Amino acid sequence: MTDLSPLFDVRLRTPRLELRLPTRDDLEALREVALEGIHAESFMPFTVPWTDDPDQADFIDYHEMRRREWSQEAWHLELGVWVEGEPAGVQATESTGFRETLAVGTGSWLGRRFQGRGVGTEMRTAVLELAFRGLGAEVARSGAIDGNAASLRVSQKLGYRVIGRGTVAPRGVEVGHTDVELRREDWRPPFPVELEGVAPCLPLFGLPAE
Repeated sequence: MTDLSPLFDVRLRTPRLELRLPTRDDLEALREVALEGIHAESFMPFTVPWTDDPDQADFIDYHEMRRREWSQEAWHLELGVWVEGEPAGVQATESTGFRETLAVGTGSWLGRRFQGRGVGTEMRTAVLELAFRGLGAEVARSGAIDGNAASLRVSQKLGYRVIGRGTVAPRGVEVGHTDVELRREDWRPPFPVELEGVAPCLPLFGLPAE
């Protein structure tokens, strides 16, 4: 198992948020946020319908599995999001073959009581700064299921462009999905992001140490 201890020192800070790798206690707190609700039951915004589990019994196991499976060739970083010190959600970024592709994907969730306040834009900005400025990525990709207007608004606001359409079936019925992409040369962060502790972690992402 890869030693991920340096990742626990990484901090991404925006005017209101701090993003960091959650400890076990942090994961318990984030699970409680998820249990409070993320979206209406009638609409599934995620390609994997993990919120259909009313108890979120696998929530911590999922995060720990991602850490066990971490390698330089394929990594998935799930950062907890704190809004002015209060746990609010998770912002993820992942890549396969990052050293060759310099491409990342992102995904996130945010507790309902934190939605509608610009937090989604702020947390995506933080992880894009990690990707582009901290890791030297050239492209970031994301997407949204039809009906998830909030996610698409965040992408549009931050400069992504639509690169394709497809379908997914999180609950067994096909729904449309929009794929979006942001290139490094088009990235204009809307506010400053402080990156702390990234340099010692570069080898974990398949990059040479500074």
